[in-house]
Amino acid sequence: MVKKPVFYTQMSKTEESVSYEDKLPEGITFEQFKADKGVVVWCKYTDCIHNHSFKDTQRTTGTLRKDLNFKPIVESEAVWQGVCTRDEIGISFQSVISPTGGKFKVPSCFVAATNKTGYMDFSRLLQSDGSPYGGSIDSQNPQHAAFHYGTAEYGN
Repeated sequence: MVKKPVFYTQMSKTEESVSYEDKLPEGITFEQFKADKGVVVWCKYTDCIHNHSFKDTQRTTGTLRKDLNFKPIVESEAVWQGVCTRDEIGISFQSVISPTGGKFKVPSCFVAATNKTGYMDFSRLLQSDGSPYGGSIDSQNPQHAAFHYGTAEYGN
């Protein structure tokens, strides 16, 4: 008995078998999907925060190459399920040296990211009981000089 290939999608970490066929949600054409998503960039870099999988949506390498006679050796490797959801992407080239010494320019995504930046998780500023580190404004002592914001009276 041949075991079907298994992979994990970003939607959930459950086992799912892959079949080598193009899929789109029922009742939606590729043109409608493309109009909704803009230029469709199929991506296999599942660790990128911009890579999302959509239910019943995948493309095959044969379709992307516009070669319907294409037969992959490993079908699960020739299925594209992730779609880049960034509104703008950049493709750069990196030089890769093969083990035999050949130098190749390989395209790579310039804007791929594995973490979110530009925001702060304020929950990290809370203690385990939910109170803020350093106390709250209400807990300040009126005798403390900082309480008066520059109008502190010294020597009373």
